[in-house]
Amino acid sequence: MTTKKVLVPVDFSPQQDVVLQQASVISKRLGAEIVLVHCAAPPELSLVAVEPVYIPSTVMERFTLDHSAAVAKKMNEVAQVLRPEHTVEVVIKATGAVRGILAVADEMDCDYIVMGSHGAGLDRFLLGSVAESVTRGATCPVIVARSESASQFKRVVVGVDFSSFSLPLVQLAQALTLDEGESHLVHTWQPPHLDTAHIFGDPGHDSFIGTINDGLKLHVLELQKCVSELPADARFKLHVEMGRPAASLLAMVESLDADAIVVGAHDSDRIENFLGTVSDRILRHAGTTVLLTEQARAKRAGEKS
Repeated sequence: MTTKKVLVPVDFSPQQDVVLQQASVISKRLGAEIVLVHCAAPPELSLVAVEPVYIPSTVMERFTLDHSAAVAKKMNEVAQVLRPEHTVEVVIKATGAVRGILAVADEMDCDYIVMGSHGAGLDRFLLGSVAESVTRGATCPVIVARSESASQFKRVVVGVDFSSFSLPLVQLAQALTLDEGESHLVHTWQPPHLDTAHIFGDPGHDSFIGTINDGLKLHVLELQKCVSELPADARFKLHVEMGRPAASLLAMVESLDADAIVVGAHDSDRIENFLGTVSDRILRHAGTTVLLTEQARAKRAGEKS
């Protein structure tokens, strides 16, 4: 049986401890190894001078070697913190962060990537090209850890619809949730004429109210059917909300004080558009850990679980 692997990009930032803590929790839940990766080209040696300055190649080589040695030392220190409880491998790539992370994830066939968002408040709107680009390009689910998040996954919100994609998403959430924890499966329904009601006011007709109630009942039944394939001992609650998907999911996360939210896109052709709407808003605004994936990744992860 192939051992699962959790890839953890390390950048020595203040948020690193939160990311490592969540990676440790997830690795224990999955029985996975941890792969630490640091990606950065050596900084250039620069001098301020009035006249052109010649820097011998031996000086540049020594500078590069010293930098590499310093990075390796810091990476081994991080690994030593984890090794009492985990099998840890260290990888150092002299390349850009996004390219290096995606390359290592593919080369080592990693099952998950756990990384930081480097954001709180305004920073979240400047989420940065690294986390966002990795979520778009990774071939495995990406977990974006947040400093506000709990270290244990007791309550996980899952955005679902009625496609075959919903079940793999729920299975991912179940894999992460503690045995005594619970998944909250949330389907958001926006009635076709709901926007009209907002613009022109509540029509107030019995037929309008009846249509809304009938629609809600239908969506509840469909949601129950969607999760009928889950194991009998799976712990979850069903929620059907009216409104816009991103706003409803974020409100549910806040009301439950959830430890994580799981969302996805239906296929690689739609992921960029989807990330630009629902997933992108959740990634930027959620105050908790976010697991992002698309259909092929979720199915592959579910098959490995």
